[in-house]
Amino acid sequence: MAAAVLVGFSISACGGEDSTGPSPASLSDLFGNQLVKADGSTVGVAGLNNVPLIGIYFANPGCPACAGFTPTLVEAYDQLKAEGKPFEIVLVTGGISDAMLSSYMVDSEMGWLAISPQSGKINSIVQRYNVRWVPTLIVIDDDLGTVTSTGREEITQAGAAIYDVWLSAGGS
Repeated sequence: MAAAVLVGFSISACGGEDSTGPSPASLSDLFGNQLVKADGSTVGVAGLNNVPLIGIYFANPGCPACAGFTPTLVEAYDQLKAEGKPFEIVLVTGGISDAMLSSYMVDSEMGWLAISPQSGKINSIVQRYNVRWVPTLIVIDDDLGTVTSTGREEITQAGAAIYDVWLSAGGS
């Protein structure tokens, strides 16, 4: 199994597992108003409003551990979608262009959304969730509370079956 890689984002603070900084009041405070699809098109963040669980996936294109975990996450995501379970993922990656982001998402078969690396939101999200390594999967509920900060490990162990555990633990 590949080792985790140090996050390639600018991080000014590290700490425990608890989130730092003021809690975002809304999804647009957290992610910005627009999210990007693999084809480069944008969608409004309001599309996440009725989703009870959102995975925030921190990954980078050149990361071997991300290349090892992403197919597992894609499989779980696709299974949840096929079962009609409301779950979305937002990819957070920095230091690349929007064109590279689109290529990364297409090549990795990511059917989910992403924050544009040029959005200005990346570092605040990394700091809020104390992300120090990629890949990292944080799962939040519809109240923006953290359900788990160990989503990567949980998906690796349980696959899509972990969804029901997360849903029970969330605020919904």
